[in-house]
Amino acid sequence: MRGLKGLTALGLTAVAAVGVTACGSSDSSTTESTAAKSIKVAMEMPGPINDKGFNASGYAGLMNCKEQGATTTFAEKVPVPEQERTMEELAQNNDVVIGHGFEFGEPAAKLAPKYPDVKFVVTSNPIPPEATNQVNVMPNSTQGAYLAGVAAGKATKSNKIGGIGGFDFPVLKSQMEALEAGAKSVNPNATTKIVYLGTFDDVSKGKEAAQSMAASGIDVIYHIADAAGIGIINGAQAAGIKAIGWGIDQNSIAPDTVIASQIVKTDVMIGAQCKAAIDGTFVGGKVVVNGLKSGVIDLTKVYNEPADVQAAVDKARTAIEDGTEKGVPEIAPGIPSTGPESN
Repeated sequence: MRGLKGLTALGLTAVAAVGVTACGSSDSSTTESTAAKSIKVAMEMPGPINDKGFNASGYAGLMNCKEQGATTTFAEKVPVPEQERTMEELAQNNDVVIGHGFEFGEPAAKLAPKYPDVKFVVTSNPIPPEATNQVNVMPNSTQGAYLAGVAAGKATKSNKIGGIGGFDFPVLKSQMEALEAGAKSVNPNATTKIVYLGTFDDVSKGKEAAQSMAASGIDVIYHIADAAGIGIINGAQAAGIKAIGWGIDQNSIAPDTVIASQIVKTDVMIGAQCKAAIDGTFVGGKVVVNGLKSGVIDLTKVYNEPADVQAAVDKARTAIEDGTEKGVPEIAPGIPSTGPESN
């Protein structure tokens, strides 16, 4: 969900660790909807589709597939012990199986050779798959996190910024590094405190973490916490401080205090893979990266802040795209974070 330092050393062990901790609730449910039949596409998600963030974006991608004529099925809130089994059940009855989240990389890697006629897609995973029927799609999310940091650095009055993540996964840690780098690029006095909740779905824990940060003087909080992020936004609102959302535009949750949201259009990346499967142009065994230039990554407009905050974000966006900004951390080793090749 959501530079990947130490990736080579961690290997599949890191993937396994991610899978152990990225589950949603202990209940799973499967819902099916049908459209004009072309291919059958199934998605497995660790959290609920109504989290107004990461899982909601994945579900939007599945609906993109449906709009292209696919028959769609999804399993949400799949607990870790059931993720591989659920993926295999989906593979037995579908043409395309999508694992929505980094943690589904290991189950897909195990199952893809066993089901060579099924196309596997894993989101938010920068590890190149070995199977030719598996593709991993990776948003270049540190670009958006850097822009969030620029907004936070300009908006803070206390010079204290907070970042709250669900887990300290490498892809989350790299975005937190980008948040801090972006903030310091416009405000050298800004400090950033990062905490990880150990959950993506405990809304109360997210709210408590935000209120604790507010009590310490932090006045802008950025989150990558899926459903728990709603609690973070609500906690920030209750404390009268600002928040920056993640995944989709979350300003509607707290219109007066959410000043921006990091956009990650997972739905676009998923839809592109469904189109390739339908068209017969699907190519596996690789990682597909999309960033600012492709429109998959961005920051929303800035809400409720002076015009110079938006201007700073716009300036940084241009510098990332043309490569003149060199301070954006990599989302994973070997994936350019700025310039034309960063997509």
